[in-house]
Amino acid sequence: SLSEHRQRTEDDGERRNARRLSQLGDVNMSTSSFVDAPTIEQPAQPSYARLFATFLVFVLAASFNLTLLSPYLVGLLVWGRPRTVPRLAQIARYIRLPFTVHPPPPGLSIQARSYILLLILIKAACIPLWGLAWHLDELLYGRRLDDPSVAVVKPIFVISAGRTGSTQFSRYIESDPFVEAPSLIRCFFPYIWLWRIVSSTVGLFLTSDDARAKLMASISPEMLERHELDPMKADTFDAPFYTYHMNYIAPTLGPDVFADDMNMARANPTDSPQIKDDFVRVVDRLGRKHLLMLELDPQKEEDRHCEEEPRRFFLKGHFLFAASALEQKYPDASFLTLVRDPASRLRSCINYMRIGPSDPGLGPTPWAWLATALLRTEEDYCRVEMEWFSRRKGDGIESATEAPAKRCVVQMEDFISDLEGTMKWVYRQCLGREGVSAHVPRVHASRRRSDYSVDRALNEVGIDGATLQNRLQDYITWCKSHSLKKE
Repeated sequence: SLSEHRQRTEDDGERRNARRLSQLGDVNMSTSSFVDAPTIEQPAQPSYARLFATFLVFVLAASFNLTLLSPYLVGLLVWGRPRTVPRLAQIARYIRLPFTVHPPPPGLSIQARSYILLLILIKAACIPLWGLAWHLDELLYGRRLDDPSVAVVKPIFVISAGRTGSTQFSRYIESDPFVEAPSLIRCFFPYIWLWRIVSSTVGLFLTSDDARAKLMASISPEMLERHELDPMKADTFDAPFYTYHMNYIAPTLGPDVFADDMNMARANPTDSPQIKDDFVRVVDRLGRKHLLMLELDPQKEEDRHCEEEPRRFFLKGHFLFAASALEQKYPDASFLTLVRDPASRLRSCINYMRIGPSDPGLGPTPWAWLATALLRTEEDYCRVEMEWFSRRKGDGIESATEAPAKRCVVQMEDFISDLEGTMKWVYRQCLGREGVSAHVPRVHASRRRSDYSVDRALNEVGIDGATLQNRLQDYITWCKSHSLKKE
């Protein structure tokens, strides 16, 4: 029968992939039914000159931050640990990893391990600096930040898998004057005192457009082909959050650490309770800081008093691991995801991560590591996303509230083919408003969506796409069930 033939084909593909996987070495076996053997690359070899320069940076960073240690310790006693610095347990774990991990080919050379260890030590050494930056906000604005007038009410969270069009979607939502979203640059540096100093000094002779142009000039053309990056607009919040902690170093340590610490669906069990608590606390403080900045700006404050409804805080990212914690904190929130065919999404993710920003001493993450890690995390994301966005009141502790948070699912195909119809549905079903803001575009701007400079197919990185589709058939069916064409 057709079903028996399909099962035999899938079994043959899995056995073939399992045999080829042995060429990759000791890889997490949760991916053994998927991964072929991509071409082995040469291991990263940071030069001795770079190692020495990085060591000097560590010495200077440690020496400078030693002078800040006493006031930082006082701040710890008064305000506690800033949620924007890594925890001691995570630091200790990461210091051990360069000595203990054994990633598959191309592996890690002695130079690479030494270099990664120095990056970890530099991050740890700078804790007093970044901790004091956070404490200074608490000293100057702590009481106002705790005031109910800047409480985050009815926030909007776009929590979507990578490469689903969520950035472009967020740009449209952000254009609504009733939506307030912190820019990417402010998320990387979430300090009111810094924003105000920059505004009253650098801002006098450098416009936001000039600053944007200078920042964009540092981004590779390959990156800009695939991502509508704008540091002055809202973007993926996971990037700043993971740079607060050690997680951004995970891809350099092999696919297992990559998959454990960069899994957007499930936080690493070692860090899970703490990372979720840190995330929610940072989001709430960031939201309050952003809303307080509106009050501190006379023109924006005047505009705000003329409005009939409060502005809604908006944040976009892939942070599905924190969705339930955010719902508990904000039961009046709206949660929205965009969904896309998983094979197409995975291919885009792998290529995007390959050309994304990487450390000059280590170079881009090897294709084999990307394929192994992202295959595991993306399948995980599909299943958790389907379960979480299918919940209704009473399904679990998190959603058993009197006013459960709204959950909305949008197909990427609908978003691309019928922008106006999709945005009308989103405003009505997810935001609770009739009519789309006049500031939101009705048609997409022209954009290149093919012929990328770097664009490997799944089979070129050792992934059997047919097997992946078969394993995620329930997710694919769930995605299709949310097509607006059916409504």
